[in-house]
Amino acid sequence: MNDIVWRWGEAEQADWSALIDRATDPVLEQSWAYGAAIAAVSPYRVRRGVCYRGDEPVALLQVFERPVAGIVNIAKILRGPALLAPLSSEEWVAMLQPIATARRIRYRRPLFWLPHLKNADAPMKQLGKRPMLVGHATAMLDLAQDEAALRGGLDGKWRNQLVKAEGGKLRVQQAKGGQTLQMLAERHEVYRRGHRHRGPSDREILALVRALERKDDALVLTAYTGNLPLAGMLFLRHGRGATYHAAWTSPVGRQENAHNLLLWRGMLAMKQRGAAFLDLGGLDAKAPGVARFKLGSGARVEELAATYL
Repeated sequence: MNDIVWRWGEAEQADWSALIDRATDPVLEQSWAYGAAIAAVSPYRVRRGVCYRGDEPVALLQVFERPVAGIVNIAKILRGPALLAPLSSEEWVAMLQPIATARRIRYRRPLFWLPHLKNADAPMKQLGKRPMLVGHATAMLDLAQDEAALRGGLDGKWRNQLVKAEGGKLRVQQAKGGQTLQMLAERHEVYRRGHRHRGPSDREILALVRALERKDDALVLTAYTGNLPLAGMLFLRHGRGATYHAAWTSPVGRQENAHNLLLWRGMLAMKQRGAAFLDLGGLDAKAPGVARFKLGSGARVEELAATYL
């Protein structure tokens, strides 16, 4: 791959979104809107690069950088790069070697890297990187199945709860943002702080949705009885992928199985919008009930790589 060239800071949002649409396995963390949200609410700034093999773009990468005391420049890569074409392990290493070489602790430019790559140890070792934090697992749902197969993949208890919610008094309202998004962000933040949850903050949620080029890529679903909101969920589409990003519920919402109904509706809506998979987020042993709920939807456990330094 001697003809590999990285071009940094040239792509505009429309260009980036068009390339993400071509990505084989796009994740939220490599979307333009995610980068814009992190830059808006944190000390990190985003640097975006497109890798070309000749005239063909083959990968996208967002690097988050933060200067500290004018001495050290810390960087993070979150589930990147996003590949636009199949690459061998050797090609992947050759493509990323210049980035790894320029980011060394001895240069006071450490890079914390969570690669979007299975069996990452060998190629990351070739890049001079060592695992620092163990990987975790996420729940991944295959939306390429038809609706009947999705329904058939639900855990029995989960499906019964869905049937109960469908036959009850719940109604579901759909939105792209507005007051229902604001309510979701505020109530999710209350849950996050109360449970020391590592999910997105209310500021990040709002900044991310504001940064979306295509507003239809956000879906806010809210369950009501009458005019009383009981629960809400936010889904985000990024190319052929989608993410269940944030949620909230109330005691009555839990009693009425509102989250089963909202997730089911969200699955179908993301499928209809062209998503081939839905990332339900991390599985935390400290929250076994949440993990059971995610896996009960028919999702599979997908192991993520470690974080390397």
